[in-house]
Formats: sequence, structure tokens, C-alpha cells
Amino acid sequence: MTAKYKYVGPVKSKKPLVINDKKALWLMRMIVGEGGRKCSEEKAAVLCWAITNRWFLWPGRRYYRTFIGLMRAFSQPINPRWMTGGDLARKYFGRRPAAASRLRRRARMCALKRRHISLGIIKVVSLFQKGELPMPKHLVDGVPQRFSNWASLKNTKKNNPHGFDVDGDWTFEDRNLHPGVVMVIKD
Repeated sequence: MTAKYKYVGPVKSKKPLVINDKKALWLMRMIVGEGGRKCSEEKAAVLCWAITNRWFLWPGRRYYRTFIGLMRAFSQPINPRWMTGGDLARKYFGRRPAAASRLRRRARMCALKRRHISLGIIKVVSLFQKGELPMPKHLVDGVPQRFSNWASLKNTKKNNPHGFDVDGDWTFEDRNLHPGVVMVIKD
């Protein structure tokens, strides 16, 4: 049985998304980069759903041809532009170059093999790949599963009060999202 993620809403329908093994590995790398090697299963689940919502609901998604391309562009730890030689390889939004240790960590994230990823993260992504990972129970503005971003930056909670906390990261809906929802379809 193959699980597909599909957009349902008034905007022109987009092609369903199947999480194959390559996409699953990049999801795991993104989760390790964003949540650490011991990322909780709850946070890992939210990250899977948030990036998938972003793929389907974010108007800027049209600039990315692939799900992996969008994921890598959105998640700083696996974004090529933030790596050695990239135009953003500096300390966050400052002018100084990023520490060598940070650049090495980003390179390690992109090279992680499945065998080096925690069983909890593998479990969550495997469930997501099969379409069996429940949507987080949180509601944003009364609409289920409408969240597409996460951050632990200063003032994120204040600037985006419509979100919810998951292990210290504030998860929220971007305000420029298309109307509609993402659903799992099993063949």
C-alpha cells in the first residue's frame, strides 16, 4: 500500500507527494539538523508535517522543483547555501563567517547515513512514509494541520502568537499560505 500526501483546496491541484526512501532520508537529516540527534518523536512528527504543509500550501513553493530542494532550502542545517563556500556561510544573519565547527556539523548533517540516525527519528519518518503518522493534535486558527514553520529565534512566539510550543521550538502557520489542507491518500 502506497501513501500519498495530497493538497485539497481551492487553488489549482498539485501533484500528490510520495515519500520515497531518498526523501525519507533527507527528512531524517532535516530532523537531526533541526532537532538534534535525540529529537523527540513529537517534534520529529511536527517537522514532517510542517515541511509537507509548506510544500503544498506555501505560494513560494513554485520556486522549488522538488520536495528535497524545498526542504534543503528551508532548513538551514542542510541548506547548501549555509555550508562551506555558500553565500550564507556565516554566523546566522551576521557578517562574520560561521565557526568551522558549525560548517563541519552542517556537512555531517548532509552526509548522515540511516544507520547513524536514532531509532525514534527513523520510526517517525517510517510512519510518515507509510501515511500512518497522525497529524499533530494542535490547531492553528481553528484549522487542523495548518502549520508550516518552526523557530527558536528571539521574538518568534511574540511575532507569531497563533502557534504552539514543541520542545522549545515555536511551530506556527505562515500567514501567506494558500487555503486548503494536506491529506493522506492510501492506494
